[in-house]
Amino acid sequence: MKKKLALVLSLMVCAAAFAGCGGGSSKENSKTTENTSKADTSASGDTSTDEPAEKSASEKLLAEYPVNEGAYDFTQGATENMLARSLLNRGDTSRLAAKIQRAVDDPKAVTNICYLGDSITAGSGASGSSKQYTNLITAWWEENLSLYVLGTNAGIGATDSYLAVHRVYRDVPQDSDIIFIEFINDQDNELYQATMDSLVRYCLALENQPAVILIEPSTEGGGSPQNSHLKVAENYDLPMISYHDAIIPEIDAGNFQWKDTSNDNVHPNDAGHAVMAQCVLNLFDQVKGDLENESKEVTPFDPSAVVSPTGDRFAGATLGSADTPELVEVVDEGTFTEKAQFGNFNGGWGSTTGGSAVFKIKCKNLGMLYQKNVSGTFGKVAVKVDDNAAVIIDGDFPGGWGSYPKADEIYSSDETAEHTVTVEFINGDTAPDFEILNWLIS
Repeated sequence: MKKKLALVLSLMVCAAAFAGCGGGSSKENSKTTENTSKADTSASGDTSTDEPAEKSASEKLLAEYPVNEGAYDFTQGATENMLARSLLNRGDTSRLAAKIQRAVDDPKAVTNICYLGDSITAGSGASGSSKQYTNLITAWWEENLSLYVLGTNAGIGATDSYLAVHRVYRDVPQDSDIIFIEFINDQDNELYQATMDSLVRYCLALENQPAVILIEPSTEGGGSPQNSHLKVAENYDLPMISYHDAIIPEIDAGNFQWKDTSNDNVHPNDAGHAVMAQCVLNLFDQVKGDLENESKEVTPFDPSAVVSPTGDRFAGATLGSADTPELVEVVDEGTFTEKAQFGNFNGGWGSTTGGSAVFKIKCKNLGMLYQKNVSGTFGKVAVKVDDNAAVIIDGDFPGGWGSYPKADEIYSSDETAEHTVTVEFINGDTAPDFEILNWLIS
């Protein structure tokens, strides 16, 4: 089976090489058009002009590797230009080269690859496990480098890097050699730049010096948090793979449609997972093919010596539950006497009768992981930290696609202090259920 998987990927790469790729010319793309109009100088005689905005990394790559000239069968895999555009930031590949070199030198050495992400990483959209991008990457490693691969899938549906930075210590093996990070549920804002920043710093600082690689998918219409993530990748000189930049310009140009890549508005189908894997393996092939010239000297990451552009807000982030009384003191459990558990999040507090509960938590920043539930019986709670204004959390998700763990930020400050945290229902007994799965503490 593994040989068949590798053969499928190889055939797709070959097909892409012979398929029609954008040549020396390209269709005009509205996203890359700059406003170069001159100011009206007829009255003042002023001959100055507005400087055109500097092109983004994506725009530069699109100009160099334009879209295909005409319709293209997406099931044939990525074209050469799509693969080139997907390498949004090549970064420092010394860690990856060192891991590949070790596998070449010792085929019996175990390579630990961890995939940290959301539902796409968990495999949603693929028709079976062998079609998932994660397993296609693992299969390539087994076929091309070493049979001894330990793949850890740490993907949890509907989650984001805000939750991930609090669970990474638990879900990513300490001896990981390569860590992929993928979170399409992030947004392009400062919070998610900060969570991705602290998440990356944690991974880089692991003693095994893993290669850390960011993967950027897309939603239908081109939604992506990659601008915020790219700032982090550039700051730490990390490889960043953009599936978004591989496919969206082609869709915008009419060369294929979103429905060719996905069966809904976000999750890649089998062809999408295959192309996502191709984009990653394009980098692997480059490094492996020029291994003798690649630097393999890795400098250990020293958090105290490397400046965090966001202040490393979520350093030391962790999960707090009834199983960690040293982190969360239950002052008054009130009506939250039920044990709450969802997926692999345990030790929470639940109520089926409304009411309230009071906790003491020492932190700088605080968030809540709670259950979004489709039953229609879950209600709203007001979460109040000391005398600050309450944050309203709604556990109801009626008619939704399914119940899931949701993480919301509650409180943020510059100083660590002990806080009294009150959780109280605000809608009486009309929707009396609520589950606090974990507290997010940093």
